[in-house]
Amino acid sequence: MRLPCSPMIIPDLDDLVLEHDEDTGLVELGRRVLSRGPWSAVAFLVKTRNGPEEPWEGPFLWLHRYQKVAQGWKLVSRFHTTETEQLDALMGALKGWGLTE
Repeated sequence: MRLPCSPMIIPDLDDLVLEHDEDTGLVELGRRVLSRGPWSAVAFLVKTRNGPEEPWEGPFLWLHRYQKVAQGWKLVSRFHTTETEQLDALMGALKGWGLTE
């Protein structure tokens, strides 16, 4: 399930929850807070499917950027891989740059 289009304020990054369950077609496999500060980044590893009877696809990488505002944290931008090959290509690029083993 996608996050709402209207700005959603999250009181604390540690309270962040992707709306997910097997019926919505989204399962969160993991997450990492990549940076904390006025602008923070969170990476999610997810599986998705298009309906309750459809097969699961993924894993996919979702990168979300949050901005600190008076009320908490606001989702400002997101990047979602849509094919497992994109995640493989990203890992290959990081390896090629000498950033992973």
